[in-house]
Amino acid sequence: MRPVTRWLLRLLAGALLLGGVALPAVQQPSSASDPVAEETTITQYVATFDIDEDGDLAATEQLTVNFPFGGKHGIFRFWDLHDANDPNARRRPEAISVTRDGQPDEVLITRNDRGRYVTARIGSPDVTLQPGPHTYVITYEIDGVLIPRSGEIPTQFYWNVIPGGWQQQIEASDIVVNLPTAAIAVQCAVGVGATGGCQAEGQGTTTLRIRTGFLAPRTPVTISAGMQMPTPTAGNRLPWAARLDPILGSSQVALLLVAAATIATGAYATVLGRSSREAAPGFPLQYAPPPGIGPAQANYVLTETIGKESFVATMLYAAERGAVVLDKVPSGWSITDKSGNAGWAGVDEVTLGMAALLSGPYSTFTAFNKDVSSGERLKNQLAKLTSDTRHWAGNAGLVVSERRIQLGGALVIVCAVIAGVICVWRPLGMTALALVPGVFAIGGARMLGTGATTRRTAAGRALWSRVGGFHRVLSTPSSIERFEFSGRQELYTAYLPWAVAFGCAGEWADKYQTEMGTAPPMPLYVGHGFANGNMQRFADTVVQDFSSTLDSAISSYEASQSSSSSGGGDFSGGGGGGGGGGGSW
Repeated sequence: MRPVTRWLLRLLAGALLLGGVALPAVQQPSSASDPVAEETTITQYVATFDIDEDGDLAATEQLTVNFPFGGKHGIFRFWDLHDANDPNARRRPEAISVTRDGQPDEVLITRNDRGRYVTARIGSPDVTLQPGPHTYVITYEIDGVLIPRSGEIPTQFYWNVIPGGWQQQIEASDIVVNLPTAAIAVQCAVGVGATGGCQAEGQGTTTLRIRTGFLAPRTPVTISAGMQMPTPTAGNRLPWAARLDPILGSSQVALLLVAAATIATGAYATVLGRSSREAAPGFPLQYAPPPGIGPAQANYVLTETIGKESFVATMLYAAERGAVVLDKVPSGWSITDKSGNAGWAGVDEVTLGMAALLSGPYSTFTAFNKDVSSGERLKNQLAKLTSDTRHWAGNAGLVVSERRIQLGGALVIVCAVIAGVICVWRPLGMTALALVPGVFAIGGARMLGTGATTRRTAAGRALWSRVGGFHRVLSTPSSIERFEFSGRQELYTAYLPWAVAFGCAGEWADKYQTEMGTAPPMPLYVGHGFANGNMQRFADTVVQDFSSTLDSAISSYEASQSSSSSGGGDFSGGGGGGGGGGGSW
């Protein structure tokens, strides 16, 4: 893979990872569901809010709740950690305690909506309450609730003394606020978006009192009181706004640990990925292929890849060596054994394995476009070529497996999956955690590349150097490296299978035409189907046409397999075992 392509893929993967991490910031809040009908009523809501000189709040809320029917277990109270007037603050309640009718009650504290709300479930699931009134006293503390202002009012207490989330109607309330200094510019409001509706007594003193009558469900009571005092150091503040908590979490220490782990794992994965790449040896010019190997083997040593080009090149090489004749037929190709078993005697073991495509000496195999049976045989033969070439390289001591990179590649896949899971489920309440496995996956992606899990031995590198030198001769323009064809024109067709395997058949043809001043010759090892004289670039044509036939036949076979598989055990033609087909050579 080219460096530019590799970097573009990394940038794309990085953008996808950052998009997944930032997803909570762009998600729309879920639409509110219809309120649940609340059977209980708060007959009396009495609360006291004490704010000390450090700006810390100690609250006591006494609620008399009437339960008209039996079967209820208790009440719940939740607190919103977000404060629109101070986005970086977290209004986290601490030291929560509850009594019911003067006795301690069971309390279960949980976090909800990705950590935004703290909920206290009050009561036992094993106990149901008697109908009638029950009195709950809830106490809690919140650090640093005062916010800074400017001008003549440097500090402000801005608070929902009755929050808007109570589902019950409230028949009467009595609220007392004790401030560290005298209150000025006091305002009181009842209802969402309201600017009035109540009157706070005690302006100019340190004690404010608010009384209300009937309040409908989900009706807040809000107070604002200014103070002429320096604003104390805020409590539970973070460098980022509260709306980013689902991404960054609610702990600086945790975020720093995530950042450190991301850097460490990313660096390790990058080093490990780079170690999977082999430095290329020198490629001194070679004017002939290394003896004893065929084009597929040479291309594997050069690129550690095996594909359709290697298949086509192998069949061309078998034809050039006199084992078969290739011919173009209407809507396909034919391959005919030319000289029986003797024709295969001079080829390498990988090319010899292609004889299995034929049914015997002097037989013919024809591959037609969109033919299912020939496509199945070609698919199997391509798989055999891949397997034979890899086994040859291993048995010849040219490559060895890199166990460390194999495990690293598997870890890359696992980390990519884990990163996606974290972005969706947000464990520990922060999607930034996905950066740790995600950056590892991106940094170590090279370990999934072609040839990453194997390494060439000393013998393999020596052969790599020779093959690379021969590739230079075939692929380099004549203006840079000449190839003297005079008196050796037959070398063009002899080396054509190698050029096809290396993917430089066009460059090899251009070199011949540049140096000889005429079109490349037609290979003698192909049949009359190419003898119509209208093909000036045989190499390009044969590769494209044979590859097209190969693709069409294999695709037809795979489509037949897919369409015939009904699944679930239902009967369908072609859906049983023993798939395959037949045909002639």
